[in-house]
Amino acid sequence: MHPITFTIAALCSTFGYVVYMYLGSSEKLKQYISPNDENNTGHILFQRLAGAFIFGIIPIIFISSTCECNMSNFGITWVISTESILWIIGLSFLIIPLNFFNSKKPDNLAMYPQIRKQEWSTGLVIASALSWVTYLLAYEMLFRGFLLFSSLELIGYWPAILLNTGIYSLAHYPKGNKETFGSIPLGLILCILTLKTGTIWIAFITHVVLALSNEWFSLKLHDSINFKKVVK
Repeated sequence: MHPITFTIAALCSTFGYVVYMYLGSSEKLKQYISPNDENNTGHILFQRLAGAFIFGIIPIIFISSTCECNMSNFGITWVISTESILWIIGLSFLIIPLNFFNSKKPDNLAMYPQIRKQEWSTGLVIASALSWVTYLLAYEMLFRGFLLFSSLELIGYWPAILLNTGIYSLAHYPKGNKETFGSIPLGLILCILTLKTGTIWIAFITHVVLALSNEWFSLKLHDSINFKKVVK
């Protein structure tokens, strides 16, 4: 695998995350996208979709134009094995109960759900979920796909895993020490399973289960948020 692939993946991971965080913190952008929405619903959805473009589309364009490798070389494939499905089920049975109890804690409710709209419709629940899925697919394609597999041949098994987990942990730093340190064991497990199965499926679906279960539990438990079963 050509070293330039690792370089592109590393640059997209580093500078892409800086841009992604800027998009999330820019007050001017918030006012432009959600001028009449103090909860910044449109801005948060935009940030996730922009993240999908930054972490997914841009790396694919650059890597596919500079490397003759097939996407399956980076764990990006339509094939999902029985082993992967079993791991996904097992991890989900662990993550969902943990999220249920964690979602009740004040520090979690202070941060999630990210969209602080007081009235959630079915349409907003679906839109938020789809934005999470789109963003996390691109996220895993870059981090557990391009970056992990390209670094594997250059620096070896454990250095590649530790590098990936370190970046993954730092990416959670803005969300506090709890998520930063909590992402370390999960990052290690997802990297090991990704290399073991040769695909990003476990990492992607597990990440989706983690994000959506936390959002839905937090949405249900938040005193200031109401849910209406209508599409608006």
